Amino acid sequence: MLYLMPKKIQLAPSQAKWQLAAANSVLVLVGLQNLRMQAGIQNTDLMVNLIQISNKAKALGIPIVDLYGDDLMQGMQQLGEYASSNPQMIFAGQVSPMFKQILPHLQSVTEQICVADDAILLPNQDQHIQWIDNISAQGLHHMNSYSLARLWDLSAPSNYVLSTKGIMLAVAEQLNMDALEIDPYVNLQQYGLDSVAIVSLVGVWRAHGANITYEDVMAHSSLHELVSFILQSVHS
Repeated sequence: MLYLMPKKIQLAPSQAKWQLAAANSVLVLVGLQNLRMQAGIQNTDLMVNLIQISNKAKALGIPIVDLYGDDLMQGMQQLGEYASSNPQMIFAGQVSPMFKQILPHLQSVTEQICVADDAILLPNQDQHIQWIDNISAQGLHHMNSYSLARLWDLSAPSNYVLSTKGIMLAVAEQLNMDALEIDPYVNLQQYGLDSVAIVSLVGVWRAHGANITYEDVMAHSSLHELVSFILQSVHS
């Protein structure tokens, strides 16, 4: 039986002092295949949060490493390779005994470890809260999925966010689609791009220096038109 994710007020505050940066991050998904096989998990807050941060990582070009069963050693090797260029390891998924065993080894590689505290699963809510208390006391960072995605958005390199690739992937993320599935000449509203998504996209693009409004997105309704407009607004 899956439990409700603890509320922020139930969790010990993070004591970590380092600043999260998209360019330095790698997302580590632990035991994701095991989670997907659990009955009734698809519509839970846990899975929604996992999908949210996974899609955000893909949209911003943040590497994703799977730690799972037989592929554990390969995953650890990948983490070792990323350690110099992406020292910030962001963890989500199943907090298994195996993960608890390897965590001290990972701390010897980097001090910049963060847990998405509403995108993890333990045996029950009490253990979830206790484990967050424990890692907080050890100086590990933790934050919820919304804060993580927001900080990634704001800290990502502007030349990536406002590039053709960055714009396409950001739109695809909002539509929960693969960018290659989007016809660049079709009105994005036909794919389901709504006002909430537009407001979110405009906020990110403006934060990175684009001169764009909600009305501009509505007026440039296809992906091709939108990318052209944003690139022109940046270089004008």
